[in-house]
Amino acid sequence: MSEFSLIDRFFSNIGKAKEDVIIDIGDDAAVVDVSQKKRLAISVDTFVEGVHFPAQTRAYDIGWKSLAVNLSDMAAMGAKPLWVTLAITLPKQDDEWLAEFSRGFNDLAIRFDVRLIGGDTTRGPLSVTVNIFGDSSESSGLVRSAAKPGDKIYVSGFLGDAALGLQSFSKQLPLTTTEQHGLQFKLNRPIPRVKEVLALKSFINSSIDISDGLYADLNHILSASGVGALVYINQIPVSREYQWCCNGLQSYDVALTGGDDYELCVTVSAEKEAQFLDCTEQFETPWSCIGEIKAEQGLLLLNANYEEYRVAGHAYDHFLSDS
Repeated sequence: MSEFSLIDRFFSNIGKAKEDVIIDIGDDAAVVDVSQKKRLAISVDTFVEGVHFPAQTRAYDIGWKSLAVNLSDMAAMGAKPLWVTLAITLPKQDDEWLAEFSRGFNDLAIRFDVRLIGGDTTRGPLSVTVNIFGDSSESSGLVRSAAKPGDKIYVSGFLGDAALGLQSFSKQLPLTTTEQHGLQFKLNRPIPRVKEVLALKSFINSSIDISDGLYADLNHILSASGVGALVYINQIPVSREYQWCCNGLQSYDVALTGGDDYELCVTVSAEKEAQFLDCTEQFETPWSCIGEIKAEQGLLLLNANYEEYRVAGHAYDHFLSDS
């Protein structure tokens, strides 16, 4: 049974349905109505050593990334992050490690004006759980289920570098040491696209953050929206280092399935595309059009010769190997 099937089977309908729950399990964050004027977006992520980060990862980077992945969920929902709680399990008390962890966490919290308001600490195998709360107004929240035929598909940043950074810990890539460290930096210090999406969300129909890989996450949009998509893989934005590692772009598999990008994939109607692009110019983050939404269900990938491109492998899934 896959991770998402497990969630759907055992956790999708726990508790009585409530009118104040606007969106629950199935999107990047839950949304609840907390007043007549505000709605609260809520998300939680757990980081486990050896699963979500290598054992040699610096404490500063673990602190930074454990918050970054939650901020990315807020970005995907078009929500302004407000507060977080933190639960951390440690094998032993290590003041130096904790000082570096908290510094990384705090540096990103200050950057995005987020306040840590509570949490828990316990002893055991190293893991970090962050719960985040954000303001999601009724008129402008984003979901996965609103993609429309004719929408253009855009992604932010560059894809695949973080996955290559993870690979660099276990194998030699055809790069200099400095270039490999750059890829590892992409893995450990993602920049959530919160500021960008808060400016762009009025032009966006649907949105998801790219955590499990573009192929899997775009399919979540398609499934939730009941639509299909055509993607031109040569338009997927990748770095120069990626090209050197992937045989001069003979393979886009890492960019499609590697995960850990924490960029955004959004769909934009043709009517709002020009406004969307004008608004993106105020940011350094590049946005690339990679295809469009179709009425016919299914995801079709085409290469530069307009031939179907088939992905080898699949996105990471915590429980797929147990099925």
